[in-house]
Order: sequence, then C-alpha cells, then structure tokens
Amino acid sequence: MIKFYRKIRQKMLTENKFSKYLIYAIGEIVLVVIGILIALQINNWNEQQNIQGNQEKYLKLIKTEAINNLKQVTNTKESVNTLNIWQNKIFNLIDSNQDTITEAYISKTFGNVFSNTYEFRYENSVLTEMKTSGELKNISNDSLRNYLIALDPLVLKIENQEQSVKQEYDKSIEYIKKNGSLRTMADRNGLAEIIGIPKLPEFKSSNIHLLSENEFENNLMRYTGTTKNLFTYQYPTLENHLKKIIEIIEKELEKK
Repeated sequence: MIKFYRKIRQKMLTENKFSKYLIYAIGEIVLVVIGILIALQINNWNEQQNIQGNQEKYLKLIKTEAINNLKQVTNTKESVNTLNIWQNKIFNLIDSNQDTITEAYISKTFGNVFSNTYEFRYENSVLTEMKTSGELKNISNDSLRNYLIALDPLVLKIENQEQSVKQEYDKSIEYIKKNGSLRTMADRNGLAEIIGIPKLPEFKSSNIHLLSENEFENNLMRYTGTTKNLFTYQYPTLENHLKKIIEIIEKELEKK
C-alpha cells in the first residue's frame, strides 16, 4: 500500500499536479498514523494480557500465603489462649487458701506459665515480591489491594504486642530466679532427671511464698494483660483480615 502511494506521488510530481499530490500525501500520512495506532493497540492488548496473566498467578500465590498465615495465627492464638488460662489459674491460687496448695500443683502451674512465650510466624515473601516488582499496583480489585497494603502494618502491630508479652515474661521469670526456685519447678515437673540434676528432698525449696508477694502478682498481672490483648484483639483482627483476603481472591479467580 505504501509503495502504491509512493508511485502515485512520483507521478503527481512529474505531472506537476501539486494539489492532487497533497491529497495523496495526506492520505499516506493518515495510513501511517493508522498503522501506528493499530500497532500500539496490539501492543497494549498484549501488555494487558501479560498483566492479567501475572495477576492471576500472584492471586493464587497470595491466596496460598494467606492460608498459611491464617493457619499459623490460629494455632498461635490457641497456644496463647492456653497460656492465658494457666495464668488465671495462678491468680486463683493467689486468691485461695494457700495452706491447701501443694508444691507439685504450683510447680505444674508455674511450668505452664513461665516455660515459653509464643510468636506468630509471618510468611510474606510473595507480598514483598509484589511490592518490590510493582505488581501490587496491577491488582485490579481496589478492595483487595487495600487489604494487602494494610497487612504488613497489622502484623507489625502484633509483633510489637508480642514483644511486650516477652518483656513482661522476662520480668516475671527474673523475679522467680531471684526470689523463688527454678530447681523446684523443674523437679516437681519431672525435669530434674532430664536435665541431669539430683532430685530435691521434699522439704527443700518452695515457691508457694511467691503467691503472697505483691511484686510477683504485679508482674503476673502485666504479663497476663499483654497476653490477653493478643488473644482477644490482635490475633482475631489478623484472622479476620486474612479471611477477607482469601474471600476476595477466590471471587476474583472465579472471574478468570
């Protein structure tokens, strides 16, 4: 087609028919512009197809990551709930007649409260890749994109609360080290032989007196409060957030 216009143009110039040549020249320009527009349209279509293909791939990966995180936070919440139950049992001991408390029971209770803290293990490699590669902005669903943007700050808030729990745990365990007997706790929980220390005589070292000490109770109260916050507010908020992400992604994938 371009060669055809070129021949006509040369003929017009030879015959000195300028007006006709101008018309054909404009036609040639229009043809070139149309060709460029078509090429751009095809290129945009191909690019859009690539974006949609990548989006579907990332949606599936993000869904898997969200499911893993949901399982992890649910399991962590259950462990923290169990810890909180045992913390409240110590308060029940504090408020009870301490003459009826056995060393074995208090050691069991202390062992469940002061043996470990729990942390949510966040999996975010896919989300991080989407942010660094710019793929997150290509998520067409505005609601989903906003939920994904809000996920990291939400987890950071939980991590800060978990750190507060750890700090209060450390204060409590440090107080027991200074004023109580870790060996008694280990012995009454059957851990003495495991860690290779002799069994304690029944009359030696007790932790029952800690139940009457205000500083121990105050430490326990802060430790319990920060733990309860995680279980009651922080973890459920993240659970609901992840469930919403999974729900939106499933609806989006159904459209593909």
